[in-house]
Amino acid sequence: MPDDPIVAFARDFSGNDRAVVDRVRGLVAEPPADTPAIGFHGMGSAPARVRAFLASVVVLEGAGLIHAVEDKYVYEALWRWVETGAVNPARLPPTASAVFGPLLGPWDIEALDTPAYRERLWNDYGQATRELEDHIAANGRVLLSIDATQGDTQFFALVEPGIAERWRDKALCARDGYRSGVRAPMWDRFWDHLSYAGAEILVAHDREGYPPGTRIRSDAIPFAG
Repeated sequence: MPDDPIVAFARDFSGNDRAVVDRVRGLVAEPPADTPAIGFHGMGSAPARVRAFLASVVVLEGAGLIHAVEDKYVYEALWRWVETGAVNPARLPPTASAVFGPLLGPWDIEALDTPAYRERLWNDYGQATRELEDHIAANGRVLLSIDATQGDTQFFALVEPGIAERWRDKALCARDGYRSGVRAPMWDRFWDHLSYAGAEILVAHDREGYPPGTRIRSDAIPFAG
């Protein structure tokens, strides 16, 4: 009998770590109902599948198999990708280097808080995200978003190409029409959070919406399984 999709997700994203898989299987069998076990505030009354998936995300994150960044620190995801070797700053393609290079270390506020950088960030962000994904892929990994909730924390995973192909843009549960699961990197939400993290610095006051070419999250992803 095939695994429940949430269990299969945990198996692939943990590299078949038995302890993780067994823990997630237990969460699917008996979804937690209290906030500490679910790991997300306000989800105690969510459908059982949602509670099981969210708790599974917490298990994977706690084991270091996916990584989380809060909205006001979203740029630290870039640092994490450098630390893991997925991103090599010296080898970034030109546009990705111009856009993300200044964010890859401690911020030089004087360099970032300029009309020239704000214009570059807005005009080239979309292309830079595509180049960054291609750069990570050239290093043997694929960047994915784990879309848990619409809250202020983003989750990312760096996985093998086969796993990415199997899970990209697959839903694992739904609540009030919001489908949670695995997605291509959510650069629109990354922009929202980057704008918040760099308020008054990175985004000009007259800019609204998303930079040209930004991938926009789609609600209509199919369920896995």
